[in-house]
Amino acid sequence: MIPPIAEIGLVRESIEISPNLWDISIEAPRLASVTRAGQFAHVRVSAGFDPFLRRPLSIGPIAGDVLRLIFHIRGEGTRLLAAKRSGDTIDLIGPLGHPINVPKGHNPIIFLTGGIGVVPLQILDDQMPKERERVFILGVRSAFTIPLSLSEAMQRNILWASDDGSLGYHGNTVQLLKNVVDGLSADKKPLVIACGPAGMLRGMKKFCIERNIPSLVSLEVPMGCGVGACQSCAVPRSDGKGYYLVCKDGPVFDCLDILLETASLP
Repeated sequence: MIPPIAEIGLVRESIEISPNLWDISIEAPRLASVTRAGQFAHVRVSAGFDPFLRRPLSIGPIAGDVLRLIFHIRGEGTRLLAAKRSGDTIDLIGPLGHPINVPKGHNPIIFLTGGIGVVPLQILDDQMPKERERVFILGVRSAFTIPLSLSEAMQRNILWASDDGSLGYHGNTVQLLKNVVDGLSADKKPLVIACGPAGMLRGMKKFCIERNIPSLVSLEVPMGCGVGACQSCAVPRSDGKGYYLVCKDGPVFDCLDILLETASLP
């Protein structure tokens, strides 16, 4: 893996996509040139020491020298980050974590995501060969809470699932995943790659085990240091040999390697 880079990025654009959901475009040439899907940045949200800790955020789609950070306002740190405007600077360290490596021999690749879990799968969608067959499933609460623009969603041919039925399939993403898998021909060998809320990930793992479908998961959990020192992002290993650290060993794991059922996830 490439060692992390410290870079001062320049804010190009800051957009509130939906209430409390922000999309910031940042010019950071060095970081943008080496980041792979699934990796994240540790972001300093203010010039002072309050808040003291950086915030870990998945790196989203990259266009040339510009990368995007897409996040919910969940506290003072993300509120300060959302207040950044064009021309402001942002102190970044990254890329951190292991990227998503898609094994060969699977067809189609099924992206399963909910809410802002879509962020690392957007960049994976961009970085995968165009000829590789994929299905992109995105779950939201309603049509008013989508985490990307409609034009971008159309470009990615997203299949929607919404809790209230206002967009796409009326139900959750795992139910839609089942429908997609049931519709595949017998010669297909799907692989599921997921990122999203805990309930979705646990339901996905259960379904994939029942159907003997391999699956990868990109975890998003609270972190302190981002480099494995504080051990605040531990998830239990399925072999009983302690814990993995999401920041150091992940954030991407084979679902069979971790105990999603008992892990403390947001």
